[in-house]
Amino acid sequence: MRLVYIKYLIVSIFIIINFEIYSNIENNDSETLKYHLAFSINPSQNSGYLNFAIIGVNNGKHISTRFISHIEFILVGMGLQSSEINNLGDNLFEKYNIKECLYKFDSIQCIKKNELKLFDLWTLRYNRNPYCPPDCIPGGDVLVQGFGQHRSRPSWPQLQILQQYGIIYINDFFYGDNMFKLLSDFQKPNWREKYINSTE
Repeated sequence: MRLVYIKYLIVSIFIIINFEIYSNIENNDSETLKYHLAFSINPSQNSGYLNFAIIGVNNGKHISTRFISHIEFILVGMGLQSSEINNLGDNLFEKYNIKECLYKFDSIQCIKKNELKLFDLWTLRYNRNPYCPPDCIPGGDVLVQGFGQHRSRPSWPQLQILQQYGIIYINDFFYGDNMFKLLSDFQKPNWREKYINSTE
């Protein structure tokens, strides 16, 4: 009888210790798991040359991806759609000094302006618009010439510039503060000039 009691006590202690460890892991994970708006300049079957997503990052590791439309990307960023990223309704684009025409590209005012739009991010990877056929002619809001040195990838010095915004490879997701900083810098002519001139 005494032996049974001791075994029961040992098993109970073991269960309690494991429960405590598991609870601590769960709490730590939920505290460090953060969601971010993200984009990648990575060709895919379903979304063209730009992918927009909400990604989950835990301790610096990208652990989940939910692909979203460019419209949802803009609405969440503007604080017009509630999400785990922006539940306070802040305009994150304004917070990072991003000009309105980057994300309000279809407004009448922005159509008239010759400013870079969200869809022009392809230029960071390609040296020519992948959507344009060989006889494509530049229009008011259609860029044909990209900023990347090569046909389908930036030069090594250009990739090193992009790595300052949190990526390692050109297919990686830009996200969080680094992504918004890139969007802001992308609009600056002197930044673009430096990027274009960073050739191999």
